[in-house]
Amino acid sequence: MRDCIIVGGGPAGLTAGIYMARFLRDTVLFDAGRPRAHRIPRTRNLPGYPDGIEGPELLDNMRRQLGHYDVEIRRDRATTASRIEGGFRVEADGGAIEARTLILATGVTNRPPRIPEEIHDEGVARGLIRYCPICDAYEVRGRKVAILGSGPHAVAEGRFVRHYAEDVTVVRPEHAPLDDDGERALSRTGLKILPSHRRDIRLDGDNIVVEMEDGQVARFDTLYVALGTDPHSDLARDLGATLTDAGCIPVDAHCETDVKGLFAIGDVVAGLDQIAHGMGHAAVATTAIHNRLLAD
Repeated sequence: MRDCIIVGGGPAGLTAGIYMARFLRDTVLFDAGRPRAHRIPRTRNLPGYPDGIEGPELLDNMRRQLGHYDVEIRRDRATTASRIEGGFRVEADGGAIEARTLILATGVTNRPPRIPEEIHDEGVARGLIRYCPICDAYEVRGRKVAILGSGPHAVAEGRFVRHYAEDVTVVRPEHAPLDDDGERALSRTGLKILPSHRRDIRLDGDNIVVEMEDGQVARFDTLYVALGTDPHSDLARDLGATLTDAGCIPVDAHCETDVKGLFAIGDVVAGLDQIAHGMGHAAVATTAIHNRLLAD
């Protein structure tokens, strides 16, 4: 039986792998593909990178750093997990692994707008479509910004962006009207609201263009997508861990779930979706695991 299995190859999972290796722990890390950080065109709020760093470059650097140590990296996908005597068993495309502890760094997926994938990806790469105002609202200060969403999430995101940009407009996604409380909340924050639902989103030069069902056309410098996320918490559910209503994984101060020996880190945890935060989770969880294994 191994010491630890880590599921997830984003910044949190890779940090956990580095720490476990330096603790001389027998560790397997499942890195199945392209985590959400791979889509980041350039992050400028991660300390240590004064000129910012692109998401793929950050991941490559971390994988190279992990490669200096003795950690088994599996490039296949973990499909199911179960509890066994003394630990956990993770089934994967390439076979099963058993370990005394398990860290889930499985992340979340942003819900994208319904537009062609090539338009979406180009918009993200050029900063015309964004998802994280905590990460990059500083870059849109003083610009004309749209928030695509409805309900409390759109209100909260609009209020946040309004701190940076005076001209902020909420665009309703198709078939998702705001209720009266949402309308009033937006009005109190000084946000504009387009009067109907969006029909089309397209790129035009340095602008993103939103066409509404009533025929109105609006141009913006940036569109923030506030449609929510889908946490990858199926393995935690398989193991009987408690999940939030949104599907995230609650953890204690050591990043341990309510299943002993099962830890969760990064964006799949209820809380702040930030690279630095996920890395901090990794340091906390792996240190707790190492100290527990020393005591066993």
